[in-house]
Amino acid sequence: MSLYEDPLEEAIGRDSVKIKPWRQKLIYFQRIAGGFMMVKGMIGWAIICGLPLGTPFLMMRMHAKAWTIFFSVIDVVAGVALWLGSAWGATLWLLVVATQISADIVFAELAGLLVLLTILEVLFVAVYVFMRFKVYEEDNQ
Repeated sequence: MSLYEDPLEEAIGRDSVKIKPWRQKLIYFQRIAGGFMMVKGMIGWAIICGLPLGTPFLMMRMHAKAWTIFFSVIDVVAGVALWLGSAWGATLWLLVVATQISADIVFAELAGLLVLLTILEVLFVAVYVFMRFKVYEEDNQ
């Protein structure tokens, strides 16, 4: 119970917020997924800057360059949005993963290491959907 009789007079602050267990786990998971996406974006930027992680960026065909630049930017944006827990972050992340899957299928010969990262992303999405469902159940009890 509270020290105050009227709930409107209770202190407002970090200690007054009660986060349920599954929501707390989801917050931590979004931070992990966001960190993964930021690292994935940084791998793309490393390729652009010339780190030898496969075909040199300047030797790539035009569509491969566009694909690399697009995912280098959007992965970092989605990662930061997930990390911060923004409402649009998960939506952007799901769109990025769907786009990555389709790009890996269309440009299979260029995907290389990114196929493994995409498989890991799909596993992250599956865990996210499960955790989101548990949060929904927890909120509606």
